[in-house]
Amino acid sequence: MGSTLSTLYPYILSRCDETVESGPVFWTQNEIYSAAMEALCDLTLLIGRPDQLVSVPFSVAPNTVWQTIPSEIFALTNVQGAVSEVWKITLADMDGCQVSGPDWEQDIGDQILKWGPIGFGKFFVWPAVAQAQTVLLTGVSSPVTSVWPDYSNASVPFPNEFFQCIEKYAASYLAFKEGGASFKDSMADYQSYLQDAKTLTKLQDRIDPFLFSGSIGAQIVANPTTQR
Repeated sequence: MGSTLSTLYPYILSRCDETVESGPVFWTQNEIYSAAMEALCDLTLLIGRPDQLVSVPFSVAPNTVWQTIPSEIFALTNVQGAVSEVWKITLADMDGCQVSGPDWEQDIGDQILKWGPIGFGKFFVWPAVAQAQTVLLTGVSSPVTSVWPDYSNASVPFPNEFFQCIEKYAASYLAFKEGGASFKDSMADYQSYLQDAKTLTKLQDRIDPFLFSGSIGAQIVANPTTQR
């Protein structure tokens, strides 16, 4: 622990058949660090660790169901209302069940009763509120807090055994720029990354059986020592 993305930089270059001495030729330094940052985000979502949970007060914008997730939260997992937890639902469910007809986006109420994610940057609430209402948002904080493009000193919140995963994903991500046979060959790195992530997830499940989820911290295995 305690390493930064600059530690992984030469290894990512090596996987792309370039060296630190010659410097990146086909890619810019910013592209390489951005690829490493994407790897951190993807690995955080796949493995569900580290448990970087944050809770922030949020003022629901009135007269609209569309809300913007604050920058402190990378993946929104829970909305706590003034009285109780708000029921999580999907946008497709809202459109399909037609809670109050096809124009549910126009509904106005005293407090929100449902919410649902829209990608990583937005979420919706139902019904919209006539006046601003403060709720508590809980979610996973971003594994990278540095501002683009200066990711070189961003901390890597994973132990050393995860470093090769990050390097493989970053190399595959960068190969998309090359396209053709190079990108096709990079799929081997990506598949290896997924397999490593699966193996490390099982390892982490035995070390720490708690995982962020819709209910936050729910135990995902009854007994972490039953598998040998």
